[in-house]
Amino acid sequence: MKLQVLNPPQTINKVALVCIAHADDLLLFIGGSVAALVKAGWQVAVVRATDDRWDSYLLSQEQTILNNKNEFELAMGEIGVSKIFELELPTDLLGDYSEVELRSSFIRIIREFKPYLTITFDPDSYPYEDNQDHKKVAIAMAEANWAAGFDKHPNSGSDQLPPYIPVANWYFGREVAAPTHYFDVSKFFDKATSAAALHKTMLVNMARQLEIKAESSNKKLSITKDVEKLPKKFVSEIMSKNRLNQIKSVKYAEIFRVIDSSKDIDKLIKLRRK
Repeated sequence: MKLQVLNPPQTINKVALVCIAHADDLLLFIGGSVAALVKAGWQVAVVRATDDRWDSYLLSQEQTILNNKNEFELAMGEIGVSKIFELELPTDLLGDYSEVELRSSFIRIIREFKPYLTITFDPDSYPYEDNQDHKKVAIAMAEANWAAGFDKHPNSGSDQLPPYIPVANWYFGREVAAPTHYFDVSKFFDKATSAAALHKTMLVNMARQLEIKAESSNKKLSITKDVEKLPKKFVSEIMSKNRLNQIKSVKYAEIFRVIDSSKDIDKLIKLRRK
């Protein structure tokens, strides 16, 4: 199936909500698309489900939480995200957390923020995903996208907010199972990598994982100190590799499975006018 070009939706309600598991997910997966939305005048908020308490190397858990929170806020400010919702759940443990409770939290945020567009992990791309946090966020948020419109579905607070349903949903992943669109992010790649480089604590931990893999194969790799000094070089290599794809006419692209109800709504409105 040929992928269609994806652009910011044409709407007056330029409000988007990105839902991620970890602080670096937004920029590593879809930083270019978010930068493009901001450039087009969109207000973008992000929900971070976990506290990333284990994403560091040679730091205490408390310091790790603090570092990643501070770096997350800096990175989101750099890319242009205007609001952050923190759920502060323990990282790498969402597999044991209630999907219903997580969905209720997402429903509340959707009803409060009222996004036209939501962006999150693809719930149908689980064969290519080994991170349980990503899977749980994907499933809970995909359900919240429609369940937020049911007046019987509660949100997570004591006060019940009115039903609300986003019009469009963009789903991303390590490898999207049934992609429909690509977003040309060539002009926004440098912006996204500069912001991603601010996740220094998480990048150093990522580099350490590569060193451990090398050790497992009886090889020597020393890159953590280099990443501490030049995080942008490291993250640029990762992000450029993730964004190279089969679309020959585009240097860097981000891939999505898109569900957009705007045309169906327009058709119904026209039918009612006849």
